[in-house]
Amino acid sequence: MTPRVQKVRLDYAAAGRKAKFLPNLSAVAAADEFLWTASDEMRTIECLARYRDGYRLHTQVSLDELFPGLPGGEAGHEADIEALDVSDGRLWVCGSHSLTRRSHQKKASGGVDPVIHKRPSRRLLGALTLSRDGSGVTGPGHALPFRDAGSLRAVLGARPHIAPFMELPSKENGLDIEGLTVFRKKLYVGLRGPVVDNVAIIAELRLTAKFTVAQTSVFLHFIDLDGLGVRDLARSKDGILIVAGPVSGANGPFALLRWRPRRTANIQTPDHVMHFQSGTDHPEGVCALRRGNADGLLVVYDTKNPKRTSGTRYRADWIKV
Repeated sequence: MTPRVQKVRLDYAAAGRKAKFLPNLSAVAAADEFLWTASDEMRTIECLARYRDGYRLHTQVSLDELFPGLPGGEAGHEADIEALDVSDGRLWVCGSHSLTRRSHQKKASGGVDPVIHKRPSRRLLGALTLSRDGSGVTGPGHALPFRDAGSLRAVLGARPHIAPFMELPSKENGLDIEGLTVFRKKLYVGLRGPVVDNVAIIAELRLTAKFTVAQTSVFLHFIDLDGLGVRDLARSKDGILIVAGPVSGANGPFALLRWRPRRTANIQTPDHVMHFQSGTDHPEGVCALRRGNADGLLVVYDTKNPKRTSGTRYRADWIKV
């Protein structure tokens, strides 16, 4: 199908002047008249208020203030926030939890770097209380431990389908979380990697009131995405929308699918909704957003496309699906 696409301007004011900010938008969630977004090169999240037919910056908040003890603050390491969701008065925030290897294109010798970096700054899975109108958050938030027992890496790494990939970098099919949504009171975490035997994984979690997660509460869903991994998740009226894309940094393919979760050990096949146009725009964040009398999706991209950014403004897409 050919989707109807409208441009939506996001104006980040002073926050958008940082060179790596706008091209690396990675997550978006809607809270009434406000949007919450994240850029994966930063340690902040941003709230934008509706303005004319777009949005402009309302406030920017520091993750270090909201989640005390988040690793990497003194060194300024990015939190690599890849997923946001709003549910029942909470804003959920999730980092990639991935390891990295310096690109050979950035390495002085041009060879493959043997060093794999742990990147503990990326290990945030937490929730914040939203103000009644969705325009602010109350801190400190609740988060799983950043390291060791009880951390999300420890919980997922104990699963036999994921364990062999835990020490691999993200783009080499290592653990890489890029989607999160709350659906019917359950938390779903989508993995860009690992893709196991060409099958993607979405982990269903149940967190306790004390914000812990037990191994017995984890259920792995195996999803046929034609060899692709999960690039984002979003709640819809009757299921979960999946943005699927390559485990690597390739320019495509990317697709949108609709999945109705069911507890089964069998591989599940979601319904195809649409393909995204391949190119330098990599869809990284999606949320349901109503405009006028129409339901649709707002999409933000990790992009090298200069037509998407101008000064402190970013051009997102609204797609009527």
